[in-house]
Formats: sequence, C-alpha cells, structure tokens
Amino acid sequence: MVPAIVWLSMTFLSESHEINKTTQIPPAPLIETVNFEGMDIKNGPQSSFPVRELFNPETLQVIDSSDIPNIGLDDDDLPLLWLLEVESFAESDKAKVMMQELRERGHSAFIHIADDTNTASYYVYVGPKIDRRRMVYEKIAIDKAFSTDAVIMQFVR
Repeated sequence: MVPAIVWLSMTFLSESHEINKTTQIPPAPLIETVNFEGMDIKNGPQSSFPVRELFNPETLQVIDSSDIPNIGLDDDDLPLLWLLEVESFAESDKAKVMMQELRERGHSAFIHIADDTNTASYYVYVGPKIDRRRMVYEKIAIDKAFSTDAVIMQFVR
C-alpha cells in the first residue's frame, strides 16, 4: 500500500502545471496636462473693500453683554464675531513682544496699526471667536497673566 501512495504522489507531483504569466494590471491611464491661467495680481479683481478695514477699530463696538446672545447670527445671517482688545502701544516693538507672548500661550493674537493721526498706535487683539463665552474665558486668563484690563468687542459689519 505504501508503494501505491508513493506512486500516486509522484504521479501528481510530476504533472506540469502551467502558470498564467500574463499581467492582470490594466495599462496606465492617459493623463493630459492642464494649463491654468495665472492671475495678474497687479491688475486682478479688486475687492469691494480694503482688507485692512476688516479689523478697523471703527467696526468694533463694546456691546452690553445682556443685549447680545453668546453665539448666533447677525442681521445678514453671518456669525457674530468677538475680539479681545488686549492693549495698545505707541511702539511697534512692545506690541510685537506682547503678540508673541500671547501666541506662545496659545492665543491667536494679531496687531492692528491705527495710523489715522500723526502718530501710529499699535493695538494687540486676540480672536476672532464666534462664542463670546470663550472670549470671556480668554480675557480672564490674559488679564491674570499680563495684568491688563482687556476689552471684549464685537465686530460689527
């Protein structure tokens, strides 16, 4: 019986099995290059308002907190935006130091230069936020850390 098993296994193993070596990978797709027209920055479309005006102090108002909800939409169905005016400086270096310290502590700080008069003022802001409660929390933390009396302001469009 053992010789029969050996004979069957040798017969099975000696049969040649043909392997299909043709590729099953489809050919690469034809990719055509697309040229985009560049925008002429100098003569490109002009925005309807200067970007600098977005955070103009004239568009910021101190609002009585009881009149406005903490989060919501304005009359144009745009989100209410809150900024924190941390401090104003007469020298840009001091404003940059304050902004850098705020950023190192995780606040989104920026400087607005108000040069409406003969002297420039450098305002350090944090924000914007869409939830006034978060801005109140940041005001408390910043006032404590920097001994300031920051003002929460609403951006009014």
